[in-house]
Amino acid sequence: MRAVLTDDGCTYQGDEEPDAGALTVDVENQSSVDGAFALAGIAEGATIDDLQKYMNEERQRHQQGGQLRGPPAFYSQVVRVGVAAGTSSQLPADLEAGQYALMCLNDDPPIWRVYLAGQLDVTP
Repeated sequence: MRAVLTDDGCTYQGDEEPDAGALTVDVENQSSVDGAFALAGIAEGATIDDLQKYMNEERQRHQQGGQLRGPPAFYSQVVRVGVAAGTSSQLPADLEAGQYALMCLNDDPPIWRVYLAGQLDVTP
């Protein structure tokens, strides 16, 4: 499992349906600024598409100089790790069954770039 953050996106390569329990994602920040990687639970009744729509709305709000609203109510961050520009780390988590979003972020104002790297459907 590996996620890579760049200045214009984020990619994930790995199992998209891991078993519940401990997992570790190797993360690499190839962007020009400090970044972060996060895993977040998506509440039942919500979807990854809902999260992508919300992120697009926030991106537009930021570009227009508006105040960001913060994470949506259906998003529950499980773990986050900061990674300096040009370095690598690991994102360890102990996950229960459910739907999760793997996120990559450059969110140190005035920069706000947030990417959905992948969806993990964790099975019991």
